[in-house]
Amino acid sequence: MVSKRLQLSRRTMLRGMVGGSVVALALPPLEAMLDAHGEAHADGSGLPRRLVTWFWGNGVALADPGNAGGPLRFFPGETGPSYTLTPQLQPFAAVRDYVSVLSGYRVAASYPLRRGHHDGCAILSGHPFIELPPGSANYASKFGGPTVDQVVAEEIGGQTFLPSIQLAVSRRIISSEGFSLQFISHKGPDQPLSQIFDPREAWDRLFASFTAPEDPSKPHRLAALDAVMEDAAQLKGRVSTNDGYRLDAHLDAVAQLRSQIDALAPACEIPPPTTQANDEVGGNEPLEEVNRAMSDLLALAFACDITRVASVQFTGSVGYTVYHMLGQSMGHHDMTHDGGLNDAVDAATIETMANLAYLLEALSLTSEGTGNLLDNSVVFASSDASSGLSHSVENMPVVVAGGGGGALAHPGVHLRNDGGNSSDILLSCARTVCPELPQIGGGPGLSTSTVAGLMA
Repeated sequence: MVSKRLQLSRRTMLRGMVGGSVVALALPPLEAMLDAHGEAHADGSGLPRRLVTWFWGNGVALADPGNAGGPLRFFPGETGPSYTLTPQLQPFAAVRDYVSVLSGYRVAASYPLRRGHHDGCAILSGHPFIELPPGSANYASKFGGPTVDQVVAEEIGGQTFLPSIQLAVSRRIISSEGFSLQFISHKGPDQPLSQIFDPREAWDRLFASFTAPEDPSKPHRLAALDAVMEDAAQLKGRVSTNDGYRLDAHLDAVAQLRSQIDALAPACEIPPPTTQANDEVGGNEPLEEVNRAMSDLLALAFACDITRVASVQFTGSVGYTVYHMLGQSMGHHDMTHDGGLNDAVDAATIETMANLAYLLEALSLTSEGTGNLLDNSVVFASSDASSGLSHSVENMPVVVAGGGGGALAHPGVHLRNDGGNSSDILLSCARTVCPELPQIGGGPGLSTSTVAGLMA
C-alpha cells in the first residue's frame, strides 16, 4: 500500500503558549508544502516572487578624476553574458551568474536637470521630484510619485503579513534637504516611509507578530521559540527526512540570528547623523555587522513569506558615512567631491558592493523548492549619481541581481544602452513580480517598456 504524501498549507505555523498567550512561528517552504516537482505550492500557486531595492549614496569612482564627465571604473569592458568582473564587481564572484550590470542609462525623470543628488534620487521612482521651500537649507525636495518598491507593494502587499519593510545601515544621512535625500521608499509625494536602522527593531517588526511591539510585558521572541518546540517535534514526526532537516536548520537559524542581533547592542547605539564632516565625529559605525544582520533578517523574512518587498538604504544620498574599516576618516560625500581622493572613493565602492554581495549570497544560500530565494527574487541596486564629483545622472551604476522567478536573464549580462531611460530597468524588475504592471514613473521618466536583454 502506497502511503499518501503529506501536504501542508504554505501558511502552516508552529504554535505554543507563553504566559497564557498564543505564540506562532512562521516556517520556511517545506517539501510538504510544494507540488511533486518542487516548483509550486501544493495548492497550485506559484512560489513567491520578491523585490528588493538597494541604495548607496554619492555614486562611484571615475576612471579619470580629471574628467568629471568621463567613464566610470565600475563597468566591464565587454557586454553580454561573458563579461569580466571589474575590481568593483569582484565581490559578486560567488553569485556571478545572478548578476546583471547595466550601463549607459540615465535618469530620464530628472530632465531638465535642477539640483545634483536630488535629480539622481528619481532613479528609484521614475517621477520628477517636487521642489520644496528650502528653509535654512540650500535646496529641498520630495518625491514626485511612488518608488518602485511601493508600486509593487500596492499590488501584492496584501498577500503577506507586512506589505513591505524598509531597512537601513548607516545612520549618517542628511535630513535637512527634504524627503528626497532622507528616505528611499515613498508611497507618494507626501508619504515617505521611515527606515529601520536598528536590527533589533527590524526583528520586532518582522517576527514579533504575535504581540504588540509597544507592549513590553508580552512574551519575548526567545520565549516563543521554546514554546513552539513541542509543536515542532510533532510536525517532525509527520514530514519527510529532508523536511525534518529543514525544520531543524530553520529553528537553529532563528535562534542564532536572535543572539547575533542582541550581541550588536550597544555597538549600534551611535550618534545621530550629521550634515557636517564626519572626521569631527567620534566613533565608528558597525556597517558590516549591521548589514549582515539586516541581510540575514531579510532572507529569513522572505523564507517565511512575512513580506515580499523590501528597501535597503546602505548609505544615504549626500551621506556622511565614514568607511573606517578602510582606514578612512572623511565623510563619503565630501570625499567624492575631491578628485584627488578618487582611489579612496573606489575603495569605498568595492566595500559597498561587498555588502550588497552579502545580501545576495544570503538569499542564494537559503533553499526554496528546487532552487533558492535568489532564484525567485530581483534586487535593483543603484545610487543617486554616476559619480559624486560630476553629479551626473547619465551612465548610472546599476546592478540587477536574481532570477526573478525565471523572468530574468540567467546567467547575468552586461547591457549598455547610452541614453536609455532608467525607468525601463525599474519596470523590468517590477514585472518579474507583477507581470501585468502597465507602466512605471511619470513625465519624462515614464516607462512602458522593459529592457529586452535583461529579460529571459
